Amino acid sequence: MLCSWRAQPDDAGRLSMFDRKLRPALRPNALYYLRILALSTVMLWMPMSLFFGAVFRRSEYIHRTDIEIVDLDQGLVGRQISQSALLLAAAAPDQQAQPKWRIRNDLTTLAATRDWVRHHGWAALVINSGASDRLADAVSGNPNTVYNPADAATLIFNTGRHPIIELSYIQPALTAIARRAQMEFSVGFTRQLQGSNQISAIPAQNIVTLATQAVAFRIVDAAPLSFAIAPILYLFSFLVGQLCVIGALIAWKMASFSFFLKVQHTHVWLGAVSVVLVWSTYIGMLSALAISAFRGPSYSRFALPYTVGRFFSLWFTTAMVLSAGGMWLMSWFAILTPELLALASLSLVLPNVASTLTAVETAPRFFRWFYALPFYNGSMLYRYILSGGFPRIGLNVGVVLGELYLWVFMLWFTTLVRQYTVIRGISDVPGWYRGSIFFASPVPYYKDKDKIEPEPETESFEEGTIPITDSADDATSFREGNLGV
Repeated sequence: MLCSWRAQPDDAGRLSMFDRKLRPALRPNALYYLRILALSTVMLWMPMSLFFGAVFRRSEYIHRTDIEIVDLDQGLVGRQISQSALLLAAAAPDQQAQPKWRIRNDLTTLAATRDWVRHHGWAALVINSGASDRLADAVSGNPNTVYNPADAATLIFNTGRHPIIELSYIQPALTAIARRAQMEFSVGFTRQLQGSNQISAIPAQNIVTLATQAVAFRIVDAAPLSFAIAPILYLFSFLVGQLCVIGALIAWKMASFSFFLKVQHTHVWLGAVSVVLVWSTYIGMLSALAISAFRGPSYSRFALPYTVGRFFSLWFTTAMVLSAGGMWLMSWFAILTPELLALASLSLVLPNVASTLTAVETAPRFFRWFYALPFYNGSMLYRYILSGGFPRIGLNVGVVLGELYLWVFMLWFTTLVRQYTVIRGISDVPGWYRGSIFFASPVPYYKDKDKIEPEPETESFEEGTIPITDSADDATSFREGNLGV
């Protein structure tokens, strides 16, 4: 039998795992794996605590967001709906889990309000200009008037600012308050009509509308980003791309030992930088192609059209974000032992993932440092490219490029440390340091070189000289060619 778990032909003379002779070798390894277990616990708890702390009980911080009430009507409809919305919001049972409502008087048109929400806001309830006049005209008995209650108000959202927060909290809160305010106004208006003699003068085409729904609203998305995978599109683009970059960095670490021995430090450093930049650019292209393959040339009304310009914008945004994270990882990978590579990776990936799943406004104040993370700034750029909402281009690009340049400099320092330890026999190929049970460097320790006694020189007939004692007796003539023979 060629294969059997009971007996292999090549096992003759090998030890069993229960043999006492293995105990001296197993004991230090067992202690080391206990250390790995403790380290793994830290690696799990620390990043996961950051992750869950950022997204846990997120609704308690929704009160840091704002919904604007803009009364463009300045009449009966605008006044009653505005006051009703404020009273309903104030009567909500859990104020911490509700956005703040405030009246804005500096916005004078619907277009200006929509533009302001797209650039700066979360949402707005707008009572359209002339709403009271249209309602009064419908009640007056003009037979040529066709009343549309949806012309009374407009709900403006901004899913491009943050789809998860907008779709989960802002839109439900605004829609619920607007519907209740609309219902209260319609019920009161219907009772008023029933108690007056005006109902008989209302044209037939308007009587049913006014009796059931005196006012309604339209919904407008100032920066649409509400297609199916919008909340996780940028997250998975960065997460999967960063994991692919991590694989390339680990391969570089394991294969760069001979470079540190034979190549100048500046060239090793530039090579490491090139690995990160080239690989990140390639992964960024694949990410942009994947988005294009999923949605095609257009996102219809749920986002802006997917043009060639947006394709390249997503490509280089992804490349920039992955390069910043890759430089951070490469800087640590150069000097960390293999057991700590996962800790460095998790410390980068999980906080960055958490920063894309929640808005910093809806997280505890401790997590304000999310503003400096590559994924956070990259996700804001993604949302702007696809929707045009909440533009902070200069800030986002500046933060990511600043981190990229910072970690390029740090990589110069850590590769210098790595080369120093490799040449002096302090660090081996995988990155274990002298003193570890796994350390096995082919380079002798620099302090041991002084203790090695030099070997005695041996005579070499090729390199040495042979003394000739009777050279004076030789009759040599260079002119006649006589060699004394």
